[in-house]
Amino acid sequence: MTTVRTGRRVAPGPKGAPLLGSLGSWKRNTADFLLGLQRDYGEIVRMRLGPMTVYQVTEPDAVRRVLVQNHGNYVRGPLYEQFGVVMGKGLLTTDGEFWRAHRRTVQPVFLRNAVPDIMPNLVEATGRMLDEWERKAAANEPVDLMTDMLKLTLVTLSGSLFAHDIGPFTEELKDTVDDVVTVMFRRGVPSEMVPSWLPTERKRKIAQIHRVFDRLVAELREGYAKTGEGPLMDLMERATDPDTGKPWTHQQIKDEILTIYLAGHETTAVALCWTLLSIAEHPHVQEELDAEIAAVLGGGTPTAEAAESLTYTKMVVDESLRMHPPIWIFPRAAVDADVLGGYDIEAGASVLLSPLVSHHNPRWWDNPMAFDPQRFTPEAVKERPRLAYMPFGAGPRQCVGNLMALLELRVIVSMINQRFRLSRIPGASLGYGSPVISLRPLHDVRVTPHPRPRAASAVQDRAAGAPPAACPFGGDA
Repeated sequence: MTTVRTGRRVAPGPKGAPLLGSLGSWKRNTADFLLGLQRDYGEIVRMRLGPMTVYQVTEPDAVRRVLVQNHGNYVRGPLYEQFGVVMGKGLLTTDGEFWRAHRRTVQPVFLRNAVPDIMPNLVEATGRMLDEWERKAAANEPVDLMTDMLKLTLVTLSGSLFAHDIGPFTEELKDTVDDVVTVMFRRGVPSEMVPSWLPTERKRKIAQIHRVFDRLVAELREGYAKTGEGPLMDLMERATDPDTGKPWTHQQIKDEILTIYLAGHETTAVALCWTLLSIAEHPHVQEELDAEIAAVLGGGTPTAEAAESLTYTKMVVDESLRMHPPIWIFPRAAVDADVLGGYDIEAGASVLLSPLVSHHNPRWWDNPMAFDPQRFTPEAVKERPRLAYMPFGAGPRQCVGNLMALLELRVIVSMINQRFRLSRIPGASLGYGSPVISLRPLHDVRVTPHPRPRAASAVQDRAAGAPPAACPFGGDA
């Protein structure tokens, strides 16, 4: 534990190795390391990662000070620099008036009254995926769950926000996103230490990523120019710089498109993957979910209104977001000195907020490693501090797409459970913890989809454009 210096209240934490501090433990398994810090040192922990002084903060009042009460003092900082390598200057990587202007521009499509507009694309894309799952089930083929969720959220996002059928581009774009995940963070390998003018595999990947996204952005802008369709594309094409009054540049539009695509579809796909796995591994949760979906939807297609009535489904989603928050690390940098939880935070220090660690704090979560949707009854929620749970952050920089993501999660989970029960094919353990953009499982996740009895004409009706017929789902629950 660090030595307390005279005249300051210094947070406890590991001493670490000379020069490197705790960098080795961070690299071996970031999630285990951060969870261990909370267990061993508490809710405010001081550590060194190489030359950087970093504070892990999970005490709810201190988290509120960083994200809400004194948010202007906490900017993106050096831990966000690698995001800019791919995303440029978008909502995720910028601060100040530039960020505020861009947030105001895109906000309208993510407001509560606008989010239900995604339902037609969402239902249609999910139905097509489930029809493909029926084909795979008949052929005894497994489903690569993470891959299919990534493809589904890509298609839904493209159609809903940009009126663009991403079609055959989906596979290439999914592979490109995988490359983004690998290049976003430096890993301390020798090839990263060479002079900037030398070519490396990482630099080649970054160049290829930008070539793919240049094509995507060109397609989106050309499509909008022809049709005038796509609510988010419309907002960006008509946006102006508040200082100059000039339209957004091509680079500004590109950076925001990349940010929306990468952050928007990846996080929802990861949340879907973990939620579906959690349901499959907890039969009592599956049974209660089945009963609610049968009672509320009656075998029919979900609507936005019906999705709001899926209260237990929402509790299941919330508990999955507690255990496996897709964005599990929020870095910040203190502009000026501050005090968090009674400990001094020096100017320039990095502050690390981790929903994953906060959501496993035994002070607020009894038996935190257990999956229990009852934690999210209205009564249970009232007993906890607001920021003991923060899968989408909080304050002015709360995730702009949180309402859209929650609707997608409820609808897709309900539609999958109407037609299938899933079972995971044994294989590699479901680990996580690599310091990448989201909390993806570290290994492939393959599941077997087991079809439920349903009206024989449902697939043909969908192909003909008719609404799905009611299926005898309730009788199978």
